[in-house]
Amino acid sequence: MPRCVAGSPPGGSAVSERFLRRPGARFAGLALLVTVAGAGCRTAGHAPAVAPAAPVPVATAGIPSPLHLAKLDSVLWFQTSEEARQLQRQAFLAARRALDQALADPAWSALGQGTSAAPLPVAVIADVDETLLDNSAFEGWMLRRDSDFSAEAWTAWVEAAEARPLAGAVEFARYLAERGVTLFYVTNRDAEHEAATRDNLARVGFPMRQDVDVLLLRHERPEWQSDKESRRAHVAASYRVALLLGDDLNDFLSGARGASVDERRRLAEAAADRFGTSWFLLPNPTYGSWEGALTAGEQKPGGPDEALARRLARLRAFEAP
Repeated sequence: MPRCVAGSPPGGSAVSERFLRRPGARFAGLALLVTVAGAGCRTAGHAPAVAPAAPVPVATAGIPSPLHLAKLDSVLWFQTSEEARQLQRQAFLAARRALDQALADPAWSALGQGTSAAPLPVAVIADVDETLLDNSAFEGWMLRRDSDFSAEAWTAWVEAAEARPLAGAVEFARYLAERGVTLFYVTNRDAEHEAATRDNLARVGFPMRQDVDVLLLRHERPEWQSDKESRRAHVAASYRVALLLGDDLNDFLSGARGASVDERRRLAEAAADRFGTSWFLLPNPTYGSWEGALTAGEQKPGGPDEALARRLARLRAFEAP
């Protein structure tokens, strides 16, 4: 899901170098200078201490500020860990099996449509960002620049159309197409980015029907706001919706955005039997409506130090005796 603006496949290279090197993409590289300190090893024969190793330059600019640096590990996990990649593949493989069940059961619906939807053609609704497309190179770009999210930076990234597919995503989309199932791409990217988003999806291999508008963006219609309920209803009016896929509760449930941690938990628990059955949630530790839940109902922090302090205060931590 993208951030809502008034928003190397894991296991691949850390960032999209072609994007990072675009003219005008001025950023500072992460500067990490690793120095291996020599450790004196004292023996009975008083052997001389090992000489320090030469400093190894890893990159050449400033380290991000603490608030931005707090995101570094989650972005690296998303980009490089095999755990992330296999979780993605696992979700799409499980969704395939669920689709086969849905095709064999005319009463099956991810939206509880009932038997009245049985005669309708079958569709699947999926979010785009961090569900089908990997935007972690954009996160890396912001980290290297030590910058906050901005609409201008997001526009530059989206218009570059360089997001890569998540592991197993294209294969899943093609599996649907081979079985006559329509995939609707329901994204909170703004309608002004429709052409670039369509180009990016098609470029990496996602099937795009030409006879039906399958890319449903925020603000494409006046009633299509950040809450995706109206777009899910739009699809359900003409299709039996077999599956939902996303990386955020907002991709499944109305009211998740802006809710507190406890409110989100109640929403999710009320629909817990759907997750892993007809709803498939992919991991995204880098951003999402879960972040807003940490400070729901609170005043905007006075600065980055206060913002970081509030996050630390949310930790559940062991209190040593």
